[in-house]
Amino acid sequence: MAHRKPNKYKQLYRQDCTGSAGIGSMMREVLHRLGDIDVEYEIRLDAIERTSTDQELKSHIQKKIRAAHHERREPYVELLTTLRQRQLRLSLRN
Repeated sequence: MAHRKPNKYKQLYRQDCTGSAGIGSMMREVLHRLGDIDVEYEIRLDAIERTSTDQELKSHIQKKIRAAHHERREPYVELLTTLRQRQLRLSLRN
C-alpha cells in the first residue's frame, strides 16, 4: 500500500520570491523535492517487483503506487510551472 508523506508545497507557495534570485532558489528547491519524490517512487516500485507476491496483486499495488506518486508530485509540478512563468515575466521586464 502506498505510504503518504505530507507535501510541503504549500510552504513554498507562501515564500516570498519576487526577485529573479529568489525564484531561481525556489525552483532549485522544488526540483530537489521532485527528485526525492521520484527516487522514493522508483524504490517502492522496485521493492514490489522483487516480492514473491502473485502478478495480479503486484499489478494492483503498482497502480496504487503510481497514483499516489502522481498525486504527491503534481502540486510541485504546478508550482514549478508558476515559478518559470514568473521568471520569464521578470526577465522580459529587464
